[in-house]
Amino acid sequence: MKWIVPAAVSLMLVGSAGAQARVSSSASSGTVVKVVFSKQLEMPIVVAARGRTVYLLTSDTKGLPTCAQIDPACPKTWPAVTSRGAPVAGAGINGRLLGVVRGAGGSRQVTYNHHPLYYYAGDGPVGDVNGQACFGLWYVLSGKGAAIRKRGPQC
Repeated sequence: MKWIVPAAVSLMLVGSAGAQARVSSSASSGTVVKVVFSKQLEMPIVVAARGRTVYLLTSDTKGLPTCAQIDPACPKTWPAVTSRGAPVAGAGINGRLLGVVRGAGGSRQVTYNHHPLYYYAGDGPVGDVNGQACFGLWYVLSGKGAAIRKRGPQC
């Protein structure tokens, strides 16, 4: 009889953890996009997964990504910010400006204010802006979803 109580408690905990995992999993399937302060640029910028800086490509028009069309190797250096679910507006982000378009290889690429978003492979994981103003084509975004045309390290 003593084993019934611990077994019942274990089943409740496992059931509870399973339900919690399902809720967390579905809530976290969308990439969180938020605004943080960049020490390098001395202003707020848009970041996504794990605080990685996101960029826009000025040749992207009408909200469509062109990186892979410009150069098939482009997505290796400038990977798309993707999201399995709807992107999630974090601090400083206007959720109405978030969207998703079909990116390179059929990916679900996140957009902000109609700009497809990219990471730069030359950035570290948190807040680097090494791709800022790269080739005069790649720019970090402001919280309003506009290019920050401030001079950067020039990749």
